[in-house]
Amino acid sequence: MKGKAAVLVTILILVMSTMVSGCSNSTDSGNTSESDKSLKGQTVKVLLSAGDVGQFNAWKARSKEFTKKTGIKVKFIETPYENLLENITADGVALGGAYDIVAHPDTMGSSIKQFLEPLDNYIKRDDFDLSRWPDAYLDLSTFNGSVYSLPVRAHVQMLFYRKDIFDRLGLNPPKNWSELEKVSKRITEKTDLYGIVPYYGAGKNGQNLYMWTSYLWSNGGGIFDKNYKPIFNNNEGIEATKRYIDLLVKDKVAPPGSVTFGEQDSRTYFKQGKAAMWLGWWWVYSEFNDSKSSAKDVVGNVAFTSVPGWKGKQSRTNVSTFPLGIMKGSKHKEAAWEFLKWLSKPDLELNIVKDSLTDKSPSDQHSPVITQKGNLRNKQLNELSNGFYNVAADSLGNARTLPKIKEWPKIADILSSAISKMATGKPVKPVLDDAAKEVEQLMKKSGYYD
Repeated sequence: MKGKAAVLVTILILVMSTMVSGCSNSTDSGNTSESDKSLKGQTVKVLLSAGDVGQFNAWKARSKEFTKKTGIKVKFIETPYENLLENITADGVALGGAYDIVAHPDTMGSSIKQFLEPLDNYIKRDDFDLSRWPDAYLDLSTFNGSVYSLPVRAHVQMLFYRKDIFDRLGLNPPKNWSELEKVSKRITEKTDLYGIVPYYGAGKNGQNLYMWTSYLWSNGGGIFDKNYKPIFNNNEGIEATKRYIDLLVKDKVAPPGSVTFGEQDSRTYFKQGKAAMWLGWWWVYSEFNDSKSSAKDVVGNVAFTSVPGWKGKQSRTNVSTFPLGIMKGSKHKEAAWEFLKWLSKPDLELNIVKDSLTDKSPSDQHSPVITQKGNLRNKQLNELSNGFYNVAADSLGNARTLPKIKEWPKIADILSSAISKMATGKPVKPVLDDAAKEVEQLMKKSGYYD
């Protein structure tokens, strides 16, 4: 009996060992473990915003490597940026499974997190390293202590300028708004270019707020106080807003068309060689130097620097992320997680950018986007880019983000409309006061105040 019992115990141990081994955690290397063989043949559907985005194109091209390693297929679905929230919401409410992974701007995070699968259990199970990303990026993916997405696409703002124009006029890149105004006037007077091309147009998911907040924050202003009372109409806010609007209204160093421009319109204007400076997201740097995208006199003549600040005060650049999360209604969550792990590999991110800088990849796959701390300070990468990523890493230290609340899309619409009104000549203080009242009413209705 004892011999039989010993045999039974041995068999039981072997069975348990096999079960544990079969459930062993896969690492974030992107390789599929033995337990993941059941995922082979599944298709992960990834929703992206439409557009010729180099990083997205690189993902599509290189996803074949992932499929070869894992047997998991990847299908990319595109929708216009303006329809992204609607599509995610419709599928989220229905738990329909139309998408397994969705890419979305962080400003939508609060509104759609109810449709996203928390990633905490996957992260813990696979000992997945989140510390590779800056805190500012991770914060935009985190709600109530849970991580809902990975910031594999993220941006910091920079000021881009035409080095050839600056050299011809003996100008230095501006370090503060006063210097920016001076060089803008000089360029507008002495060349056939406008000094800078901002974007004041309403709508477009509040794109016109990103440059405005750089002025606002660097002047010590803010959108809310600690109790979520609007403060963008206080003295600092009024002063900052006037300065931003005056580029168009008073100083006239911005093209008249910028009154209706969105971010894309303004960067197209810059790419056409009609303006000497552009403030915005760093990812467009590759576009500026692409002969298929930019005018001949622009390509190779675009330099970069940190976003200016208020004189005597600290510069405050803006951070934005476009993270990827797994939908709760996904029928292939494990396969989706495997793809997210693969997509976030440091080497994949680094190689996409290195291949872009050395023209080893097609121009439509060129991307300057680096999100992970180790890669930002990569020596070879900075040598190839003239220190581009060191400037970005330094900027991240002082960066801020837009409010991470579910009411933000509505608030963004209110503020975006206010910016547009002021750009068309409406007085700054009354417009900001009206916007503050509207925002306060919205926040009160949402239960932020007693």
